[in-house]
Amino acid sequence: MSGQPRRNEDRFYEYPMNRVVAIIHDDAQLDATLAEVERVGVTMSAVNVLSGPKGAGLLDRSGARHGPLARLLRVFQGGAYESDTLEAHERALNDGQHVIYVPVRNEKDARLVAEILRSAGGRRVLYFGVWSIAELPPQTAG
Repeated sequence: MSGQPRRNEDRFYEYPMNRVVAIIHDDAQLDATLAEVERVGVTMSAVNVLSGPKGAGLLDRSGARHGPLARLLRVFQGGAYESDTLEAHERALNDGQHVIYVPVRNEKDARLVAEILRSAGGRRVLYFGVWSIAELPPQTAG
């Protein structure tokens, strides 16, 4: 056992570099996802989960709760793909769903984690690299 994921941790959620992020619909899917992520060796205490309306408040899409620097970061993110992602995450959280952030070391790990998230019903599965954001397609056989 490698600890527990951090749930609704009260901090500013900026760019989730070197993480795979997805929307998870319900508690059962989240539990299955966390079990499978732990099974492949992810350090659970490094996983973040935002849940429900409380999670939406912590996501702080405008940055208003976290001061002028956070608002400025959100302005920069406003013209990028990140803005659409933040909006989708906020909407899902306000609908009672979850957003999971799983740390990865490289693109190979990112693809493995993305496949786990997708197989558990995860949506908008994205890999946030150092300078890029990529929607990871499901693996195909062959």
